[in-house]
Amino acid sequence: MLSPKTQTNLLNAKTYFREHLALCNYYTQNANGGWIGLGAERLGLVGNVQSESFVSLCDNLHPLTHERLTQRMNDAGRRVFYDFVFSPPKSVSIAALVMDDSRIREAHEAAVKAALGELESFAETRVRANGAMTDRISGNIVAATFQHQTSRALDPHLHTHCIIFNATFDDHEQRWKALQNHQILKAQKFVDGVYYHELARALSNFGYTVFNSARGDFEIEEVDRTLCERFSKRHREINEWTQRLMKNNPRLQGRNNKDIREHVAHKSRSVKAETPITHVKAIWHSELSESELQSLKIPESANRQSCQANVSAAVDWAEAHLFERRSYVQEHEIWRYALERMRGSDVSIEALKAETASRSHYIRNPEHLITRRDVLACEWAVVEMARKGRLTWSPFAPAKLLEDTNVSEEQGRALAFIIGSKDFITLFRGGAGTGKSYLLRRVQKVLNRAGVNSFTLAPQRQQVVDLEKDGFSNTMTIAEFLQRKPLSQGEAIVVDEAGQVGTNQMRQLLEYAQDNECRVILSGDTRQHGPVECGDALRAIEVYSGCRIAELETIRRQDPELATNTKEAEHISNYRNAVKAAANGDVFGSLKLLDEMGAVRECTGENLTTHLTESYLRHINSTLLEIVLSNFTRRTYCWESRARAQRVAGFLNN
Repeated sequence: MLSPKTQTNLLNAKTYFREHLALCNYYTQNANGGWIGLGAERLGLVGNVQSESFVSLCDNLHPLTHERLTQRMNDAGRRVFYDFVFSPPKSVSIAALVMDDSRIREAHEAAVKAALGELESFAETRVRANGAMTDRISGNIVAATFQHQTSRALDPHLHTHCIIFNATFDDHEQRWKALQNHQILKAQKFVDGVYYHELARALSNFGYTVFNSARGDFEIEEVDRTLCERFSKRHREINEWTQRLMKNNPRLQGRNNKDIREHVAHKSRSVKAETPITHVKAIWHSELSESELQSLKIPESANRQSCQANVSAAVDWAEAHLFERRSYVQEHEIWRYALERMRGSDVSIEALKAETASRSHYIRNPEHLITRRDVLACEWAVVEMARKGRLTWSPFAPAKLLEDTNVSEEQGRALAFIIGSKDFITLFRGGAGTGKSYLLRRVQKVLNRAGVNSFTLAPQRQQVVDLEKDGFSNTMTIAEFLQRKPLSQGEAIVVDEAGQVGTNQMRQLLEYAQDNECRVILSGDTRQHGPVECGDALRAIEVYSGCRIAELETIRRQDPELATNTKEAEHISNYRNAVKAAANGDVFGSLKLLDEMGAVRECTGENLTTHLTESYLRHINSTLLEIVLSNFTRRTYCWESRARAQRVAGFLNN
C-alpha cells in the first residue's frame, strides 16, 4: 500500500530524519537509507543519506553549496517534503521477517525502486512566467528512502518511507523550482499497482501462491490468516483508540473515519523502542505454537515462462472497465487496472507500456488523455445525426394549436420554438425550478391535438414514476423503450433528463427514431447531473451540431408573489437568488446567501438527531414538505427510529 503525507513543519521535518535514520540503521545494520531520483543525482546525492544533506534540503538549501535551492524560503506553510510509505500485505511481512526469507526483503526494495521510477515520471513544476497558469513535466525528484521492519507495537511490518523533497529541476528554465505534485497524486493508484505487481511477480517466482483480496491488495496462501490478525496489534490498538474517541466525542459522528483514524494513529504513536532485531524475532517466535512454526516453510523457487498473451487480455479488460462509463482516461489508469488484472504474472511494466503504445485505436492529446476511435466515432455519429437533421422536417403542429396553453411569455416562446421546430432533434433546456416539466406537459398536449402520438422517456425508473405522477402518458425508461420498440412512423419521442443519457444509448435511440421516421425532443440541463455511462451525448449535440436551443431561465418555483406578507416575500426572493446562484455554478455564493438568510444550521453529532426530530415533528401536520437527507445510512436509521418513536408517543398522549 502507498500512503502519502505532507510535512509542512520544518522542525518536525528535521526531527523526523533523526528518528527514522537512527532506527533504520539500528534494525537492519546496513546503510543509512539511500538517495534516489534523477534530481538527487543532479545535486550530487548518491549512496547513503547523511544528516547534513537531509537537513539542508529541509532548509531549502543546496546540500553541497548551501545556496538557496528554490525561490520560496519562508517557513510558514512551506511544504518541506512528502512522505510516501510503501508496505506489503501483512502475510508478506510475516514471510519476509518471521520466516526470515531474505528474498522478499530484496524484492520489496526492488519493487519500491520500480514504483518510485514510475512516480518520478509524473513530477511537474508550475509555469507562471508571462501570465501563464500551467504545469510542466520535469520528470525528476529528490528522494531519500528508509526501510523499516517493525511497527510501533513491534509486530513484523516491512515498509519503506520515501521522503520526496519539495524541489525539482526545470530543464526549460534551467533552475530548481517547487515540485508540483498534482499528477503524482493522480497517478498514485498506478504507482501503488506497480509496487504490488513487481512484488507479487517476484513472490510467484519464489514459489509463493498469490491471491487478490477484496480490498484491492493481495495475500499469500503460505501464511494463515490467524497469524496476520495476531501480528496486527498496532492496527487493533488504533481501532480501539478511534472507537474510544468517537464514543467520548459524539460530535465526531458522521465525519471522515479515515481522517480520524489517521489522526489517532499520529497522536497515539509512541517513540520506537531501540530493540535489537534478534530480540524482536525471539518475541515473534514466542507468540507462535510449535505447529505454527512448522507451517511457516519457505517454498522453493518456481520456474515460470513469461506469458505475454496476458498483457493484451489485461489491457482489453482495463479498457472495457474504464470506457464503459467514460469517454477519455489517463493512460496510467489503463496501466493500473491491467496490472491488477495480471497481478503475479511474469510480465514487465515495459511490456505493458509497449502494448498500450502499439494500440492504433487510441487517440492521444498533449494532456496525456486517451480515447478510443470507436468511442469518438459513436459521439460523432450522434452529433452528425443532429446536424444533418436540421431543417429537414415540417413543424410538429400549426401555430393555431398553441392557443389556450396557459403559459407565461417566456414559456410561450419556448413552446412555439419546440412545436415549430423543423429539426430531427429539438433541444430544450431549463434549470431547476424554471417550469420545464410544466412546459413539457403542454408540448405533449399540443402534439396530441395535432394527432402526433408521443412517448415520454427518462433514463431512470424513479424519473419515469415522477413523470407519470405529473400527468405524462406513454412513459417508460429508455432501456425499456429500446427493448420493446413500440414506435410507429411519424411519432415523437420526448426525453426528459437527457443530460444523463450516455452516448451509446443515445445513438441507439436516435438510430431507432430515424429508422421509423420519427423525431426526438431532448430536454435536459448539462449543468446538472451528467450521464453514468460513457459519453456526454447532450453536451456534444449542443456544442457541435449547430442546433438551436429553446431555453427557460426564469426560476418560478420560488415565487415571492405567492407570499402572504412582506417578510415571507423577502425570504422567498432571497431563496430564489440562492437557487439561481447554484444553478449558475456559484456554489460558494449560493451557500453564502443561504447562510445569511438563516437557512443553514450547524449542529454537533450529539444534538443533530434531536434538532432533526424536533423540526420534523413540528412540520409533520403542516403543508410544508420535510425532507431529511444523509450520506450515512446508520444516522438515517437512528433519526428515523427516534422520530417514529416520538410521533407514536405523541399520538398515545393525545
